[in-house]
Amino acid sequence: MNAHNVSRRCVGLALAMAGVAALGLAAPVAVMAQGATVKVVVGFSPGGSVDALARMTAEAVAAGTGRTAIVENKTGAGGRIAVDLVKSSPPDGNTLLVAPQGPMTLFTHVFKDKLNYDPAKDFTPITRLVTADFALTIGPMVPAKDMAGFRTWLRSAGDKAAFGSPGAGTLPHFVGISMAAQLGVPMTHIPYQGSAKSMLDLAGGTVAATVSPVTEALELHKAGKVHIIATTGAKRSPFVPDVPTFKELGIDLEVPLWFAVYGPAGVPPATVDTLRKAIDSALATPDAAQRLAKLGLVAAPLSPAELEALRQRESAMWGPVVKASGFTPAN
Repeated sequence: MNAHNVSRRCVGLALAMAGVAALGLAAPVAVMAQGATVKVVVGFSPGGSVDALARMTAEAVAAGTGRTAIVENKTGAGGRIAVDLVKSSPPDGNTLLVAPQGPMTLFTHVFKDKLNYDPAKDFTPITRLVTADFALTIGPMVPAKDMAGFRTWLRSAGDKAAFGSPGAGTLPHFVGISMAAQLGVPMTHIPYQGSAKSMLDLAGGTVAATVSPVTEALELHKAGKVHIIATTGAKRSPFVPDVPTFKELGIDLEVPLWFAVYGPAGVPPATVDTLRKAIDSALATPDAAQRLAKLGLVAAPLSPAELEALRQRESAMWGPVVKASGFTPAN
């Protein structure tokens, strides 16, 4: 790995050919059998779950197209550096972005004029990769183990009524704000630099609750040190099937976490189709399902049109929430 955080774990043509049978794919598609290396750009550091998802995507592209594919980690600015890089790339299918929905749905409202791209105009949707859930988790500061008890406690908690998130301006931040508004109890937002420290503070009784991806709280939940009391999906999370969704609890909050693949604007439809079929086929295999489960993710492909419709719906949803919060980003 060099100083630019570029992954050197290339997926070469030999690996692609060897992986075809294992991934259950047909022979490489002729339309992309030759040409430059495909770069899968991700705005997160090597070693994490998003990086692992990007590597699975690179493997799928290589196996399904016969091309060499690498992961390029471009961290910083909450993922916006990676997004800007892909926006500025040629629309030839050789540069792809793997990102959560935030940069495409939330950031236009959070960063407004500071954003250097337009999600609707500057990108070509390829496919949705996976979904997961956010979780509301409470710690030992709260003398309860479910939403009813949490609501009762909040009414008399005073300045202890607070929730932590992985960072200001993130999706969990605004999920928490939306939740507090519906519970009818003001809650202070405590931003952290990622989920790890927030989970330590939660288990230690320093903060009452957190909003984070389910997997961030899963081990502590299983150990009984914290309690996941609600999730944001349309149905219960397969990782905590005993925990109800917000919808089940009468709270109108449905925000599944999802990741998708985009190219710059203008990628030819034939290239989009080739890439989509390669990725979707690979992620549909039992091996991929097992690898994704370890990351707390479930394969959930959508067509480009379906992905764009989803992006538009969620973007429209977040506008009023961000405006009502009065949040102003620091940078």
